[in-house]
Amino acid sequence: MPPKKGKKGKEAEPKKIGPQPPNVFLYIQLAGISRLPTTRHPLEIHISQGGSLIVKCTEHYNTDGIIPQWEFDTRPTFTLIFQQDNVDRINHAADNPLLVELFMRVTPFRSIFGVDGAYGEEEGEEEEDGDKIGISSNSSTPVEVIIKNIDRHHNSVPEQFTSRVTVKMVLLCVGYLDVIKLFGHSRSMVREQLYLYPMPDVEESLRSTVHTEWHLYTLLPIAKQLTFTNMSFVTFESIYNLREEYILDASSMRVVISFRSRIPGDRNDMNVPLCDFEYLERLCIAQQPLHHVFESFRRAVQPSNVTGLKSTMEVETYRLFDELLCTDGMTVDFSDIDQGGDDALVCNSFHRFILTQKMADILSYAITCQQYVLAVEVFQTIGYTKPQKVFQGILDPSIMAYPGVQNMRFAVQLDYMGKLRPPPKRQGTVSIASSQRTENNVSRPPTFAIIKLCLLAPIGEIYKELQVFRDSFIRQNRLLFCDHPLVPQVGIPLEEIQADSFARFDKFIRDCIIFIIQKRVNKIEDRKQHFCCAVQNLANILMKVIGSVYNTRTPTSTNVDFSNLCAVAYNDLEPRVHALVEQAENDGFETFGGGRAEQSDRIMDYLNTIKLLRAVGDTRTAALFLDKAKTENPSDERFNFYMLILHMEFGNYDLAKEYYGQSHLANHYEYYTNWIKLYLNYYDSRANPETEADCTECLLRSITSFAERNLRQPDAWILLYCYYKLFRYEPGCAYARWRFEDNQGHNRPTSPTAPHSLWGLFLAINPNIPSKRGQLFFEVFKMFVRLGLYEFAQVVFGAIENICAESDRYMVKTQLAIFLNQLDYDFELSSYDFGEGLEADRAAAMNAQVNGNVEYYRGRKQEAALYYQVCLTLPPFEENERDPFELGKLRLGYISYEMGDNYKCIEALNNPFSGKMTTLVADYLMGKSYYKRDHLEVALHCFAKCTTAETHVPNVWGFLALLNLRMGQNYKAIECWKYAKIEPDRSIDDEMIFTELDAINVDTIDLFIDVPCQSAEDFVEEAGSIN
Repeated sequence: MPPKKGKKGKEAEPKKIGPQPPNVFLYIQLAGISRLPTTRHPLEIHISQGGSLIVKCTEHYNTDGIIPQWEFDTRPTFTLIFQQDNVDRINHAADNPLLVELFMRVTPFRSIFGVDGAYGEEEGEEEEDGDKIGISSNSSTPVEVIIKNIDRHHNSVPEQFTSRVTVKMVLLCVGYLDVIKLFGHSRSMVREQLYLYPMPDVEESLRSTVHTEWHLYTLLPIAKQLTFTNMSFVTFESIYNLREEYILDASSMRVVISFRSRIPGDRNDMNVPLCDFEYLERLCIAQQPLHHVFESFRRAVQPSNVTGLKSTMEVETYRLFDELLCTDGMTVDFSDIDQGGDDALVCNSFHRFILTQKMADILSYAITCQQYVLAVEVFQTIGYTKPQKVFQGILDPSIMAYPGVQNMRFAVQLDYMGKLRPPPKRQGTVSIASSQRTENNVSRPPTFAIIKLCLLAPIGEIYKELQVFRDSFIRQNRLLFCDHPLVPQVGIPLEEIQADSFARFDKFIRDCIIFIIQKRVNKIEDRKQHFCCAVQNLANILMKVIGSVYNTRTPTSTNVDFSNLCAVAYNDLEPRVHALVEQAENDGFETFGGGRAEQSDRIMDYLNTIKLLRAVGDTRTAALFLDKAKTENPSDERFNFYMLILHMEFGNYDLAKEYYGQSHLANHYEYYTNWIKLYLNYYDSRANPETEADCTECLLRSITSFAERNLRQPDAWILLYCYYKLFRYEPGCAYARWRFEDNQGHNRPTSPTAPHSLWGLFLAINPNIPSKRGQLFFEVFKMFVRLGLYEFAQVVFGAIENICAESDRYMVKTQLAIFLNQLDYDFELSSYDFGEGLEADRAAAMNAQVNGNVEYYRGRKQEAALYYQVCLTLPPFEENERDPFELGKLRLGYISYEMGDNYKCIEALNNPFSGKMTTLVADYLMGKSYYKRDHLEVALHCFAKCTTAETHVPNVWGFLALLNLRMGQNYKAIECWKYAKIEPDRSIDDEMIFTELDAINVDTIDLFIDVPCQSAEDFVEEAGSIN
């Protein structure tokens, strides 16, 4: 029976009416034994079960649990007593398997008197044999049972010839039987083949793996009414990051894990003990035992990390700090821990508990409803003092309630509660190395313990095989194994392999085209060496394409079939190569070969300007630039991707969906396009009345699936965490936090150079976020706003807004409300005091720009202009520094022009802008303002500057014609007008030009032209020389 408890707990409940459950005897019989070590000393087997009473089936009452060697072949039988359906007794047996130990009894003889003859000879032989066993009397490694004052030959030798001897029990082999296999609903019998493995310190001549056979059976069921639904394992691994100033006594330490109520009450049952661990060992991290053992074995056998006691669960040193769920808020860099030099307090043992349906329901309710946490307390006893608490920490088991989670390792932060070792006395001189060590101690991460919780089935579910105890279940010993990886190593999906194969093929063809263009290769013989290597590379790439795409579609079994399949692949890939060559030709071979950087800059210049023009309401010029950009880049993947983002930023979701209806070559934009596709699907499901009710649930599933497909990217896990936090679902928060924290060591995807985001044009700030997690979240936030996924960005920012400054929080939330059309008309504007200095002035100007955006959104442009003009008070930015107030200046210019304030318009636009196209827009509007002020020459200069943007804008040339006509330059006016109409599909559409031409009195125009023939290019040079 289990050991009696020292103190009584609560008062016993009234006994139920009816007979008590009967006692059930579990019979343990040694059926056979072989391969015993050869020795002249007697052997004996000791069996024990965590202090339970073991009765030997003999005529005399015997509870020693010992089988001497002369009984090995007599099939001795023992009994363990269980009360039927007693959960406590069953759990005690589950946590304390039957320990089987093979001892050698060594009894050296020493006589009190100097007796010659046989006694003396025997004495010498015994001492010699004692030396042969290879274990010194001072060795503490073997288990020694010292029995003093034993009378040798008590029945045959007279009292005066008796001798005091010391009996030494040497542990040779060890193993264990798991009696939990017999806890079925009917009587059962198990035949167990048990190998007793030798202890590591036993002499080589005595090392032998002993084969034993045991019969375990019951005549009545131990669990007749109970239904087991689950089993849990609690493993305490080690305590890490020990500081030098800690005063620790590892051998006297005791770790206590208990359930603690989150809401302390008045009653005394706030803590519910769960389990404890004793006798920790201070070892180098790299030298710790790898396998986990039962805690009962670790207390009973030293050393316990032997083959006969090992479980199938182990510590993988190369993954020691992987997939750990850290205490929320704990910051630790595991790479700073030196496994070869740092020490740890090592335990590596576990407790096992079997759960009934009622127990599982209580545990599920306590964890799911956030009622309890696990308190981890470490006590030690130094000398004869009372146990003192040296460490304490809290383990939040919420993640175990997340669907599918049944195995989790926790890094629990431990606060040191004991006394600190006094610092060493200061020396006259302090070495550099010593000072560095001191600094390292100050910045050293916190002490933490690794604790693993494991269930055979996720909490709330039933492990069906545990209910029926199938034969296969027993044979495979799955009751001793609970180490299933939560994140299995899933192979790469076939779709990704195929996409990667085609991407490699496309890249190879593009590289060949670029090489031919750059090296001006006219025939293969000119670069024969290069193409010989290229053919070998192509062969490897084609084999992967054929194997992953064509051979999976059409399996082959002979060489002829595979040759025919290669011919099919050739016919399919030839048009693909032709399409790539056509794309290079459409883009221009010069651009494709060496001018892609210039082309990319031009695309971004176009799109930056288009976004600004749409933001200020100049849709006519924006449409002109967009049409030109499409004409110049008819099949450019980068341009198509940037246009997808542009449509998302302005909420043109129908246009964005057209991107996915087209075929695209494999590229590195796929990660971002998949995010946009997920967002569009969510938008469609929410807009559909039939799926609106379930759209959020479908979204969370889609994000989870996306995260699983991109395991090394934390973005999806962070978004999932923020959604769960929004819905106050703690298990989901814990699970998502575990996943993204585990991926922090991996590199985030780096986006290539891209156009300015619409968000960056409206609001360009970098909040000062104190925590690393907050900074990581803000990086994810910026990715979502750059893609135009403003709802996702709003959810992410909602998780970190409390740690941002009030001004930053106001600006971000206000701008998000504008983009999402969630801004109330009666929204109150706020202005903040940022202090003094240049940075403070810029922050105040950005605050004013956000307020101006609000007024512009409301349609109150005059009030918006008052806020926008704050940025005009700032000093100019550096040459290579981007101006974040371009939108405010452009809007101020357009608003002032509409209101007739040409001076303010000129003041707002007479600033440097990034990009040629944006500068063209500013110069064009300034030219019109100067024209209205009748400053014709300055206006002519502004319009002339517009012609240097390397793009044809008919309105610019129309104004140049108008100005030259008013200034009497009739020939130049005609040439400019002709150049304005050089593109038949694009014409002058600024009504001001025609209005001003109608206002000119034709009678004052001299139609006689005596200027020599002059080209438009010459005129441009002449016009550019003005002023």
